[in-house]
This record gives sequence, C-alpha cells and structure tokens, in this order.
Amino acid sequence: MGRYFAAVDIGATKTTVSVSSRRGIAARVYQLTRKSGDRAAVPRQVDFLIGFACAQAGIDSRRIAAVGISTASPFLKSDGFLALAAPNICGGLGQKLEGIDNDWTEVPLERELSGRYPRVQIANDCVSAAVAERTFGAGRGEDDLLYVTWSTGIGGGAFVDGHLLTGKNDNALHLGHIVMNYHDDGEPLCGCGGRAHLEALVSGPAIARDYGAPPAEVFRRCRSGEPAATALIHRVAMIMATGLYNAVALLDSRVIIVGGSVSRNWDLLEPLLAEEFYHGFPALTGGVEFRRSQLDRYLGDVAGLSLVMPESWIAEWQKREPWRRAPETTVLEPDMS
Repeated sequence: MGRYFAAVDIGATKTTVSVSSRRGIAARVYQLTRKSGDRAAVPRQVDFLIGFACAQAGIDSRRIAAVGISTASPFLKSDGFLALAAPNICGGLGQKLEGIDNDWTEVPLERELSGRYPRVQIANDCVSAAVAERTFGAGRGEDDLLYVTWSTGIGGGAFVDGHLLTGKNDNALHLGHIVMNYHDDGEPLCGCGGRAHLEALVSGPAIARDYGAPPAEVFRRCRSGEPAATALIHRVAMIMATGLYNAVALLDSRVIIVGGSVSRNWDLLEPLLAEEFYHGFPALTGGVEFRRSQLDRYLGDVAGLSLVMPESWIAEWQKREPWRRAPETTVLEPDMS
C-alpha cells in the first residue's frame, strides 16, 4: 500500500490540513483555529482535522507516515518538546489581542501529537515556506535564499550556503520582531508587547490602523493617486526595505522571495522596495534579486508537506506540480472538532 503524508498549516485565523500520496493531494480541510478551552485544544483540533481529511480521502489515518506542521510561532522548548508560544494564538502572552479567549502561555503541540503519529516535524510557517519555495517555487536551486511573508504578520525563513537556519528553539528568522527604532512610548505596540517592531509598522493590520481602512482599500486608493494612501504605502515600503536590508546584512542572501497577502500588490511594492533597498551598502545589496512567491496560494498545502516529503517524490512533484490540481477545500464549522 502507498504511503500518505499530512500537511498542517496553523495560523492565527485558520488551520488547514491536507493529505497527500505520491500521486498528489487527496483531500483538504479548513477550520477556524481554536483559541478557547485548555491549551491542548489546538493539537486536538489538528488530530481531528487529519482524521477528517483521511476519511475524505477514503484511507485509514493509521496510514499516515508523517505529519509536517507549518505554524505561526515562536516556539519554546518544554521538557524537550517544541511548544507554540505565538501571541496571536496564546492569550497569556504580551498584548491581549481581539478574538483570543484564553490565557495560554504555550500550546504543547509536539508533545500532544508526537505520540499519535510515527513522525511529526514542526517548523515556523516562514521556515517551511522557505523550504517549499526552494524545493518547488521561486527559489528552486538557490543556496542563499531569504523568504519573507508580508501579511497579518511579518516573518522570515532562510537558507545560507544551502543550510536551513533554525536556531536553538527553531525560531530563526523572526524578522517581524526586529526593532526598527529605539524604544519610544509613541511607537505602535506589537502583538508580542514590544514597540517599534517591524511587524507593528508594516503588516496588514498596521496599514489598516494607520489609514483607518482595510489594506485592500488603501492599495486601491494608492493606485488611484489618493495622497494619504500613497504616502502611507511609500512609507511602509521604505520601512520594509530597511528591514530586508538588515536581514541581508546579516545573512548575505542572493534572492529575497516575498509572499503573503500584502505582497499581492507586488506591482506597486517591488519598485518602492528596490529603490530604498539598493540605496544600501552596494557590497551587501549588489546582486540581490527580489522575486514574488510562486507558491503563495498553495503554501498551506505544500509548506508542511515539504518538511516530511520523501526525497524520491520530489523530482516527480517538481515536474507535475500536482498542488495546482488539488481538490476543493472542505470548510468545517468551528464547533465540529
């Protein structure tokens, strides 16, 4: 019998699960991320969704050989297991965010799931996205690559000399939490409780806060030439370019791949980013190439799977790109799990 692998994508808003065989993605399921109850609610939800996806695919969940989990983070180590400590999921950390009805300071993700499946591999969603883009997307074959998501949050994942950066608690590269200014009570507060963090200045919610309208509307008005929207987008791009320069100064990346909902306005943002970025020290910025994510809308399926996919599958998936023919996602009500 063929092997099956589960890919999990845990975000602040939703959790998606897909089940794949060598032939392609067999089933996909989506549910709002559970943020109430005890701190094991999220791993229980993941286990339920894997079982549901397996049932949709017509297989026994015991045929799942491994689970790759791409998740919001950061992480901490708890008795040797990776635990999730994301401010946008755990209500007991930093600033209390709207829609989080819990006092969790960690989610025991690895501890709860490792005993249920033969192998569980967990990574920050941007780290797993970097793996996916290097394997199947815009960074194929690149050894010095920085992937950045520009969305509700800001995050990064990187390869240096072909080696994936992870860190002591698998928290490299938390680009959104680099400090862009000295601490000042006038700077916007980040979800983690810090001030002047990149995420608090340029993320989708930051754009909405500073303009008073959703990001899509701000970009629409910027395209129409509305002065306030145009000024804000130019400012946001300048700050983001500075953050990317800081990352490249540390990592010496050759390719920067940008994904996420804000970056879907790439035609506006890329020239602004480039103009500011290439003003930096030429020894560091010379030869650096910006690319838009090729997998952006498929990352929920491909990123987690990239963490556990057998090497023998890779060339075939690169050739056929089966994620583009994935079945429609089944959307479940929040209270089903």
